[in-house]
Amino acid sequence: MALVPILSDEAASPDARIMYKHSKQMFGRVANAMRVASHSPKLAQSIFGFIVASLREEITGVLDVRVKTLVILKTSMLNGCRY
Repeated sequence: MALVPILSDEAASPDARIMYKHSKQMFGRVANAMRVASHSPKLAQSIFGFIVASLREEITGVLDVRVKTLVILKTSMLNGCRY
């Protein structure tokens, strides 16, 4: 069980809903890290900026999104992350 609750779309603040909307447009979903960070809008904006910068091909231009996602998954597995 999470120590900090994951905010649903309905429970999110108006600012968080805007980030949720953009996250869904770009990635097809809202990451749980974004939902938890939405308790603090400034923190959520920083995390969202990092996610966009690290995953979008047109920004980084080095690796495609599929490879980046596989790297994230492999790193999580190597570190014993259950998420």
